[in-house]
Amino acid sequence: MSTSRGIHQTVVLLGLLAWTTASAAPADPPPESSQGAQSEPAPAPPPVAANDDGYRIGVEDILAISVWRDPDLTREVPVRPDGRISLPLLQDIEAAGKTPKELGAEIQRRLKQYMNSPSVTVIVREVNSLKAYLLGEVVKPGPILLRSQVRLLQGISLVGGFTPFGGRNGIVIYRKTPTGEKVLEISYKDILAGRKPEDNVLLEPGDTVVVR
Repeated sequence: MSTSRGIHQTVVLLGLLAWTTASAAPADPPPESSQGAQSEPAPAPPPVAANDDGYRIGVEDILAISVWRDPDLTREVPVRPDGRISLPLLQDIEAAGKTPKELGAEIQRRLKQYMNSPSVTVIVREVNSLKAYLLGEVVKPGPILLRSQVRLLQGISLVGGFTPFGGRNGIVIYRKTPTGEKVLEISYKDILAGRKPEDNVLLEPGDTVVVR
């Protein structure tokens, strides 16, 4: 009787020891998610904002000229077709082609003839100069504003899309470059079929797109 009781106690003790050892063992780390290990693609660079140092003022842009402590000279002015703006005292000033910071420095320099230590800030209120022109077999031929990045097919959709015969004979983009005019021949069918997705190019200011 005592022998069976001893055997029973020994079995219980061995069971408790095994359970304690299993509880103390560290848990296996969870498997890493394959999704988290994948690196996300780098975002596309943002377009140049109207008041960044890289933006050049253009014709038809609306500018806010602020002269500190001089409400008579503080005003909004449009850039005329000749690229100039008009301000009291200073008359005409060349604005097109300058950055807002460069134009502010020019106005400030010329105002020194009339006041002590002028402080001038130039802000582009409306960007109206960044245009591409879509012509030919589109529903509403004319200019579109490029206030953000616009690709070729997006530009065509902005003018109402193709006419019933548009795109059959290709698309031509006339683009001005520092070395002269560049002509891009593009097949709408190749873009649509996925053979040449790179031909869905970003439109640039001054582009003339002819849909045939």
